[in-house]
Amino acid sequence: MARYQLLAASVLSLGLGGCIVSGPGLDGMVDSELITGSIDRAQPAAAPNEELASDERTVRNAVSTADIKGGEVRHAWANPQTGANGVLSAIREVRDGPRICRSFETSRQRFDGIALYRGEACTVGEGEWALVSFNEAGS
Repeated sequence: MARYQLLAASVLSLGLGGCIVSGPGLDGMVDSELITGSIDRAQPAAAPNEELASDERTVRNAVSTADIKGGEVRHAWANPQTGANGVLSAIREVRDGPRICRSFETSRQRFDGIALYRGEACTVGEGEWALVSFNEAGS
């Protein structure tokens, strides 16, 4: 009897082992059409000049809204689209009739380093501002 039990256990284990080895693979269980929201394929990364233009608009807006009354002004800015941020300083305002111009210095911090910029923003219409110059200091 023990001999038959041993034989039955051997046949059963060989039969189950064959099922596992010859069973279907995992390929059918993976949904290759599933797309997650972690990477947006529709929008490629912005080119460096597009990122700088985006930062310039952010700086222009920060310069135009900075409260410069009361002496030394330090006004922080951040651009969530590019990851850049900085601090405006040395803002000087000059008025010529209805036209207002503000010269400034700002740091620009990004993943690739920190740079100092100098620029000027002026009004070009009723409440509209334009960045007249924005250049890296020393260049």
